[in-house]
Parts: sequence; structure tokens; C-alpha cells
Amino acid sequence: MTAMACPRCAGTPPDPACEQCPGCGLRPSPLARLWLAANDTHPEGFDAEAADRLSDLAAQKHFWMRERQRLMARLLQRMSGGGPTSWQKALELGCGTGEQLRMLESVARTVTAVDGHRSLLEQAHARSSRAVLVQADVTDTALPSGEHDLIAAFDVIEHVDADAFLAEARRVARPGADLLLSAPAFPSLWSDMDVRAGHRCRYRLTQMRKELLRHGWRPAGHTHYQCLLFPLVYASRRWSGTAGQVAERRPSAMLDRWLGAVNRFEVQALGRCSLPFGSSLFVWAKAVAS
Repeated sequence: MTAMACPRCAGTPPDPACEQCPGCGLRPSPLARLWLAANDTHPEGFDAEAADRLSDLAAQKHFWMRERQRLMARLLQRMSGGGPTSWQKALELGCGTGEQLRMLESVARTVTAVDGHRSLLEQAHARSSRAVLVQADVTDTALPSGEHDLIAAFDVIEHVDADAFLAEARRVARPGADLLLSAPAFPSLWSDMDVRAGHRCRYRLTQMRKELLRHGWRPAGHTHYQCLLFPLVYASRRWSGTAGQVAERRPSAMLDRWLGAVNRFEVQALGRCSLPFGSSLFVWAKAVAS
């Protein structure tokens, strides 16, 4: 197997199956395109239990994740103007199980994805065809500065220090680069599910805009997801107790189809509108020249 350049410092180890990069210490995995940290640690704010829950949702093809994918693809198309390779270098911060990687590969010439969990990166590797996967802290990736023209981060910012995260995203972005991120929305939906997931908050648009502007990102648009299901989500978090939250996390096959159909209608019929509320917030922004 031909040794590939280290995604951090472009150093090329002599044997990608066993040697560390002499420049930065990343270790190429026997799996092509996967670079691992010397020490396998769990990131703060997203522990092993949270990683297992994410894997479970992906394996279920859960209605929330399934239809959210459609919205992400639609938003990327809106941001790109519909071009097949609108961006040269895309970077996903906190790629998880890699559900979004093929979508990013369809709009960018090269894709790099970062996550702190080795087990999630291994799952992401199976879902991607050409993305380079790097085990690193999303608030301190050590990747080269100013190289990427698309940064994506889906439900990551609520797990980490927002200032460090957005500053790192801006550091690795070119001037004028695009940012697409999502986060759980509306503090009124806060529940034990957020605590177990390791969330530090649920976002309002005003808070997100302030944080983006503070770190060199100019907001360009926003929308919410699960607007039509918002009353049911609110009831699940507020009045239904544990039973409602279990049904939301692991719905029956019939309920999953019904809830998915509602979300699919929302995305297809209302996907071009900026919806005023929902359980998730999507924001896109431009990197301001420093």
C-alpha cells in the first residue's frame, strides 16, 4: 500500500501500517485513509455512552436522522448554487459515524473528517469512499490553517466549548469559506435526554449569531428542523416522562414511519423556507477576512 501524506503536516511515514508520522505523531491505521491519535481517549462532553447511542440511532436509521439528511443535502445545494463540486476542500468537525460523509463527498473535491472517538471513525470509514479520517479534538485539530472552503459540524457545538470550537473552525477555514452547522434548539425542550447526551445547552438563534460573529463568521441564513413535530417533541420532553422519551428514542416501526413522513413533508414542502422554530437549528455563515 502506498503511504499517504499526513493530513496534519504532510509528512509521509515509511510504513503506513505501523509507523507514526515523524512530524506530528499521528499514526496511520491499517484501514486506508484513517489516521489515529497515539492515545485513544474519550472527548469531554461526548463520552463512550453517548457514542454508543449515536451508533444505535444510525443503525436504526432513526426517523430524525433519516430526514435530517435530506435537509442537510438541500441546504448544501442552496449554499453551493447547485454545482457538482462547489468546494475544493471540505472539513467535517465531529463526523461521528460518518452519515454525512458521502453527501459531503458529492459536493467537494476532497473531504477530511475529524472525530475524537476511534470506534466512530471506524464506522465512518465504512460509510465513506474517499474521506480522510483523523482522530483529534474538534477544538484543537492541529490541521493546517486556512485550507478549507467548507466547514460542516452537525450537532457538535453543544458538546464542547463554543468559543474554542468556532475559533478552531475559523482557523482552518479560508477567508470567504462556508460554514454549515446544526445544534439542538430551544431551551424549553431541555430534558434528561440532553443531560444524558452531554449537551451543555440548547440554542436560540440570537445566541448562535453572537457566538459566530465573535469568532469571525458572518451569519448568512438559518432554519429550524422538526417544526411540524415541535408540539409532540415538547410534550415528550415535558409531560410524557420516561415513556415519552423512550418512544422518541426507539419508536415502533409504525410510529417511526409516521414521524418520518411528517419530517419528510416538512423538508420537501418547506425546505426552502426559514422555519421559525423546531427541535434543531441550522445556521450557515461565511468566514470573514481577518
